[in-house]
Amino acid sequence: MAFLPTAAHAASANATVNAKVLKPLVMTGGQTIDLGSIVTPSTATFSGTFTVDAAAAQTTTFCAAGFTCTGTVKSALFNLQGTNNANITLNVPTNVTLTLQGATGTPPTLALTTRNSVAANSGTGNYTITLPNSGSPGRDFYVGGSLTITEATAGGTYQGTFTVTADYQ
Repeated sequence: MAFLPTAAHAASANATVNAKVLKPLVMTGGQTIDLGSIVTPSTATFSGTFTVDAAAAQTTTFCAAGFTCTGTVKSALFNLQGTNNANITLNVPTNVTLTLQGATGTPPTLALTTRNSVAANSGTGNYTITLPNSGSPGRDFYVGGSLTITEATAGGTYQGTFTVTADYQ
């Protein structure tokens, strides 16, 4: 008896293809956190904490008791645009060093502890947010902060810079 070849049994399987397309992240704004001018008391010892709200307008008392404050206090406004409903990792520094301008030698500094409108201070400065839409208008957020001035604080103009970063998760 001869064996005739038989047809092989065919097999198949399906695979899924995924592609996630993300618009480029665009962050604008920044501007300046402005604490205006602060005149210290004439007493021998003093200390005052000055807080810039992380909001479009200052709604809390800014000037510490015994100090005189002038100028418009404002926070820095940022706008982040990208892909709708995308999760973003946002980093806002928790502290910014302000250096006395024009000082010789080792210049005096002040420390600004930041606050932002994204979430309560995380302690690390890292936050996860979700973009509400694609492109414009994106998501606005504000960065403010607080610093303390004492009788040991040298007079003059202090300035510092900080960088806020964002990336897709």
